[in-house]
Amino acid sequence: MARARTEGKESRDEVRVKPNPASSTALVASRPRDVPQLWDDVRLQKLWLGVEKREWRSLAVLGASESVETIQIAELLAQLAWRYRGQPSGVCDLRDLSMRLIDYQVQEMRAQIDSGTRLVVSLRSMFENPTATAIAKQSDAVLLCIVLGETNFKAAEATIAAVGRDRVLGSIVLRRRSGKPSRANGR
Repeated sequence: MARARTEGKESRDEVRVKPNPASSTALVASRPRDVPQLWDDVRLQKLWLGVEKREWRSLAVLGASESVETIQIAELLAQLAWRYRGQPSGVCDLRDLSMRLIDYQVQEMRAQIDSGTRLVVSLRSMFENPTATAIAKQSDAVLLCIVLGETNFKAAEATIAAVGRDRVLGSIVLRRRSGKPSRANGR
């Protein structure tokens, strides 16, 4: 990673600044030519285009089986919304939502959406937290997260049936985390 030096201090910026520059020096920001931009990655662009095949203002990222991590996917999609569309976006982490707070969170989601924010909602599987189904049904669209070697086909089908096939934009297939034993979980 390129680093900048300012009066002996290092930062992650890609700009070199000299203290007390002479009148003939100019401040120049440049990137090394051999460092690709993360946002130019074809896989991310394809993911975004797949998610954008239908218009949505709220997108639920829902695990299809137990122990699927959805927060990182939700954060990535919110960043992509900002990078590729320039739209304000946010992440709503409702993985541990209690039954008592469903109505409150739905109102909060609507308020953010009405203010112009695209909202990506991170949810656990319905097998871990039954509130996930209720929140997914309140979202404009659902992206199903499946883990290779762990997600049971029946669990994925049951999840799609619970939220409504018409809401599901598609699925994202994740690799199993290293060091974790394989088990086809879900109901």
